[in-house]
Amino acid sequence: MLLIGSSTLFSCSNNEDELPPKEQEQTNQETYTISFNLGGEFISTSETPLSRTEVAPKKIYGINVYYKKDGNTWYDNYAYGLFDNIQDMTISLISGYRYKFECTMIQNDNDIIYHDKNGYYGRPFMSGDNYNGDYNANTVTQLTNKFHVSTTTYRYLDYIKYGTTDVCTESSFVRSNYPKTDRFYGELTDYIPTKDGVANIDLKRTAFGLKFIVTPPVDGKLYISSITTNDNSYHSINSNVEVSADDNILESSSMYTFYEVYECWQAENYTKDFTIRLKWKRANGATQTFEEVITVKRNVMTTVNVNVNGGTTDSSLGVKEDDTPMGNENVDMNFN
Repeated sequence: MLLIGSSTLFSCSNNEDELPPKEQEQTNQETYTISFNLGGEFISTSETPLSRTEVAPKKIYGINVYYKKDGNTWYDNYAYGLFDNIQDMTISLISGYRYKFECTMIQNDNDIIYHDKNGYYGRPFMSGDNYNGDYNANTVTQLTNKFHVSTTTYRYLDYIKYGTTDVCTESSFVRSNYPKTDRFYGELTDYIPTKDGVANIDLKRTAFGLKFIVTPPVDGKLYISSITTNDNSYHSINSNVEVSADDNILESSSMYTFYEVYECWQAENYTKDFTIRLKWKRANGATQTFEEVITVKRNVMTTVNVNVNGGTTDSSLGVKEDDTPMGNENVDMNFN
């Protein structure tokens, strides 16, 4: 997917109906219409260009807005919202406060993020304190293309700093800490609204890519049994990579969001170690197991070439790691 073009702009209105009640009473304070400039890797990161026959990916935006008085060290909740149309992002900002914005965008290809028929979304867009998987107005967020003032309800999108996502299945959803989503995140702090002002928010990709190219084995079946993080065995990537001796070369690639979205946004060269476990079920009934650690990187598509060679007793696994745009690395993994 190729993200190109000019920076995305959307405006905030000065509709007083959107103001927090206690601020509406302060009639001596002005409100301002500002615009947002979403830049950074959101528009500059490229992978594979979309062909003319492909449909542009769906995008879902989650935004938290906070405010504070000058001199205060903490921000209070101001508003939050869930959007799929950035042109509808309108909100009133009042003078005398500093503002903080947290913004995340998910490429929701194939409508992978679970929601009910009324448009209520769970993780990472939950906004209730007691969310347990039930989708209702008290626990999760409805996609309304509107901001919801939260100065009295104290609600906000409290999972947008994490990768945890409720992913669609045929009958319901499963919760994944490393979902197959392309994710972006950015913040802006201490923003002071002015007439015709612009709030610039740079969004960084908080995801990585994995591509497997698997050569069929000389006999039997070869498959990936698990891909887990080294620091938490409960954090894993779902893989359906499987190839038999009579199959063609298999190519499979996906983008994945890091679990630590906020930490990934903070670090320029964020990495995570994963252990890949392969199993080779031989035609003679024996099963051989291979295990190796690879390092994935933020904003990098890592290509893993798997080629198992051997007779009935010996085998080898070669893995080549080819990453862009941060350079190239080669890793050869051999098992005897």
